[in-house]
Amino acid sequence: MSVGDAYLAWLRDDALPLWSERGVDRLSGGFFEKLQADGTPEPLPRRARVLGRQIYVFSRASLMGWDGPAADLVNHGLDALPRFRREDGLFHYRLDEAGQPLDARPDLYDQAFILFGLAHALPLAQDRAAVIDVATSLRQALNEVRAHPGGGFDEDRPATVPLKANPHMHMLEAALAWAAVLPDDEAAPWTRIAEELVTLALNRFVDPETGAVREYYDADWRALPAGDDAQIEPGHQFEWGWLLTRWGVAQGDARALEAGRRLVDLGEAHGIDAARGVAFGGLTPALSPCDPVARLWPQTERIKAWVQRRDMAATDAERSHAEQRLEAALAGLVPYLRVDRPGLFHDRMTADGRFIDEPAPASSLYHLMTAAEELAHTRPDDPSI
Repeated sequence: MSVGDAYLAWLRDDALPLWSERGVDRLSGGFFEKLQADGTPEPLPRRARVLGRQIYVFSRASLMGWDGPAADLVNHGLDALPRFRREDGLFHYRLDEAGQPLDARPDLYDQAFILFGLAHALPLAQDRAAVIDVATSLRQALNEVRAHPGGGFDEDRPATVPLKANPHMHMLEAALAWAAVLPDDEAAPWTRIAEELVTLALNRFVDPETGAVREYYDADWRALPAGDDAQIEPGHQFEWGWLLTRWGVAQGDARALEAGRRLVDLGEAHGIDAARGVAFGGLTPALSPCDPVARLWPQTERIKAWVQRRDMAATDAERSHAEQRLEAALAGLVPYLRVDRPGLFHDRMTADGRFIDEPAPASSLYHLMTAAEELAHTRPDDPSI
């Protein structure tokens, strides 16, 4: 069995059964945020992003060969949505255990993942029309309340800085998901959002000198100088590269294809610790390492990028190179998957290669599933305009 096949089997036979049993809150609704090493849920506030991500995970589970109650779990997640929803159509950032909002601010990142989860839930939803209505009202609320004059969306109202590239990456992913699941005439508003976000990324996020996507921007979409947080994250270079390449292939956009290729190459050249074999946390604007902690999720984004590159290879040499990088990426992920606790995983590796002993976050299952979908070729095709 190849490493890739073994990973898919781990997700199907260990992770999905465990999280479908221990990670689901049948009493209060929704999903738990984290599981401890013994499988006990952590009593933490619930975030909208995790709800959207878990709806996505279980909506794709049967395509991984899992024979568990996928449709039931998707609709269980959908039933929890109303508690997060605000009167204006946006969604609260997080709720306490009693279902009361802890933070009234609707975070852009969370809106993206609610949309992403809803798009994938559509084929399994008991009330398809209601899912479309919720997504449509959320899209309209973002356009009416949060639209930025220079493209994309503001983080808050009144507008605040820094503006962030990362939520826009996931909005692009969500828009592509909706464009893929709807008929062409209904998909048009989502395709327009995707096109606008790709244009914003190519014109503002991608540094013309280095080719890297920066994380933080001022009110006019100008990259901010380096601060305490890493300005460039290797995992996001792979992730943006994968998304821009998807757009480039579907739309015949040569500029997006070139930017996507350059981003993946940059992530591999500057964002991998050779000693540990993993993608680490951050780079300075000069592309020097500044955050050695290696989380699980960048390893999955590296896998996706190299599966895509392998499948697009025009020559035997390109394919061989991509296969070698894919094998390295899979080897980097495997140590995170706990053999002592099947279905659980580590989240953070320190600079010396040790894993931090902490509960496993449910939010990482989204990354694990998207990597699995790329390996198994189950992701829906992106439509062309």
